[in-house]
Amino acid sequence: MSRAIRSLLPVLCLATLLSGCALQAPRYQPSIDNVEAIKKAGVKANVGAFTVAPGATGGSSISLRGNTMSAPTGDYAAYLADALKQELTLAGGLDLKASVEVGGVLVKNDIAAGGMSTNSGEIEARFVVRSGSQVRYDATQRVDLSWESSFVGAVAIPKAQQQYPVLVQKLIGKLLADPQFLAALR
Repeated sequence: MSRAIRSLLPVLCLATLLSGCALQAPRYQPSIDNVEAIKKAGVKANVGAFTVAPGATGGSSISLRGNTMSAPTGDYAAYLADALKQELTLAGGLDLKASVEVGGVLVKNDIAAGGMSTNSGEIEARFVVRSGSQVRYDATQRVDLSWESSFVGAVAIPKAQQQYPVLVQKLIGKLLADPQFLAALR
């Protein structure tokens, strides 16, 4: 083995160990419970702008044991907005011409995938409902979720990745369970 190759070998090994894989969050799948809650409430709304709070954890990516998980399109605020649009669309509640609009700010978005046998995630967002220039609802919702996992990264990382849409479903479910939110949409 040439001297040049031998001197580069440790550098290449170190670079391989330090580089994480880039992952993508799974596309959002609407929750039957959320769709039914919207149908039952009989509300219609448009979905406006969702942004990431300055300095928010997990706004553009989430670290899973050195791997970076990004949203399929844009950032995680866009992921949340798209999830809400999907829920409203399936329930027949998305109205692009509605005077009532739901917007929001993603405050926190994180997954802890380093546990021995369980892992967890949390998401927090501020939701604002406006009718024209009038604010009808302004509240922050937060949920967390735990699941059985493994210390082995080959098991823990994919499980954490699969749980992300479930975490978002749970946040939207909590929002839809807030009677003040539903009243603001009417």
